[in-house]
Parts: sequence; structure tokens; C-alpha cells
Amino acid sequence: MPIVGAVLSAALFLSACSSHSPEQSENQVQSTNKTQSELVINSSHGSQTIEPTVVSYPAEKSGQGVSFSENAAFEDPLEFINRPIFAFNDKLFEYVLIPAAKGYTKVVPDPVQNSVGNFFSNIREPLNALNQLFQGDVGDSGKSVGRFLINSTVGILGFFDPATSWFEIDEKVSTINDTLVNYDVGYGSYLVLPILGQSDLRNGFSTITESVFHPIQYATENPETLYIQAYGGFHAFSPEAPTYEQLRSETDDPYIFFRNLYMQSMLRDQQYPELKNGAAVKPTNIADDAPASPQE
Repeated sequence: MPIVGAVLSAALFLSACSSHSPEQSENQVQSTNKTQSELVINSSHGSQTIEPTVVSYPAEKSGQGVSFSENAAFEDPLEFINRPIFAFNDKLFEYVLIPAAKGYTKVVPDPVQNSVGNFFSNIREPLNALNQLFQGDVGDSGKSVGRFLINSTVGILGFFDPATSWFEIDEKVSTINDTLVNYDVGYGSYLVLPILGQSDLRNGFSTITESVFHPIQYATENPETLYIQAYGGFHAFSPEAPTYEQLRSETDDPYIFFRNLYMQSMLRDQQYPELKNGAAVKPTNIADDAPASPQE
């Protein structure tokens, strides 16, 4: 794990020096949910231009669609590595994780699943607080600390969330990736991680680093630490398993489809950071607009 983190750190540093985040365009409000921007994917197979399929969101206080007029270029120079890893993940999902996730969600009652989710959300609150502090959000950092103290005590080790239900202190997840974005560090390039799936160099560095410094590392010892973290990841994946399976069945080249989906999501988060963390502005339902197969 430290070796992988070091490699990603070096790659992130080099890529941050040579790459840049997609340029942000001025928001143009239209009376349609269709977008007009294009995404240019530069890969080992050449350049591909794709139409956005998921970047369609209502403008705040208007209820109308938002259109982007600028093109955004993304890099996929690691496709020769990403494709084999994606293929491995795909088979692992198909034959192991998705069947297990379906059984898990069917057997475990919803209240228990909610409590488990609360526990893992609470245990990472110190990470939220640190990242918010590094971003200069002292107020949000204090709220994360407060949530951790309240839920760890009154909420019985975080299995319940009185910080939200009683004190109206909502959770605000903040990662190292968000901190790096705050300091204008580029995403580097698209990256597929074993088991973890779609990512990029910046977010991959964030994921691995946070797993190393996760509070659970200091509360338990291996191999229990590894088991708990693996269970936490599986618990988070389980509700999404049917969605992955459905999308996977509707495309001829799942690598391209999920790569484009991830990159478009990253474009959305960059141009509309207020959409994150359960803000008031919510994505529209793009299921009817999304194509059944990737556009190349």
C-alpha cells in the first residue's frame, strides 16, 4: 500500500505540472435539458469526441437546464493499463461482488444497513474536519468535529445520527481530492483502480492516502483493520450493484461507457461544485436522455 501511494504521489506531481483542469465556461441558461458541449478524449487509440450524456442539471432558482459552450479535453494515456484492470474488475463484479451485494441487501434489514452506513460515515468525520481545515473552511471543520463527538457518544459509536436529526448539523464529506482541487491541482489522467474502479490520478492518490490515514487504522490492528475497511467498501457498493449491472448490459464497450460517464461526472462537479454534498441543486433525471451505448 505505501508503495502504491508513493507511485501515485509521483505521478500526481508530474501530471499536475503538465496538465490542467478543463476550462470552465460561463453558465448559459436554456429552456432545455440538453447540453451543447462536447468532450474530447485523447487516448492511445487517438482522439474521440463524445456528446455529453449525463451533464444536464437544473439551474439554481430557475428549474431550467444549463448548457456549456466550451469543449473540455480529457486525457486517457493509461488506457493500455486501465483496460486490463477494468476487465478484471468487471468479471469480479459479475461473478462475485454483484451476487454477494444482492444477497446482502436482501438479507440485511434496511434499518441495520442505515446504522452501518452511519457508523462508517461517522468514523471518517475526523478526515472531513482535517480536509475542511486545510481548505480554510474553519466553520465546516468545527461542525464535522461536533458531529463526530455527538454521534460517537449520544449516537452510540456512530450507529445513529442525532447530530442531523436532533441538532440539524448535516454531514459534509470532504476528501483529500477536494483539498487538492481547492489548490488547483489537476486531475492528471483517467485511472482504473483494482476493485475500486473508475478514478483519476488525483482522486486515486486521495483514496489510497485516506485509507492509510483513516481513523480505523488507529482504532484497530491488522487483519481486523483490513476486514473492516473491506466491509465498509462492500457496504457502500451494495446499493449501487444493480445500477452497474444494468448499465453494463446496455453497452457494447463498457470501458468506454464508464470512462465517459466518470469524466462527465468530473466535469459536472468542477463546473457545479455546489451540487456536491447534498446541496439544494439536484441533478435532473437523465435516464431518458442517456444513450444505451457509448458514443465514440
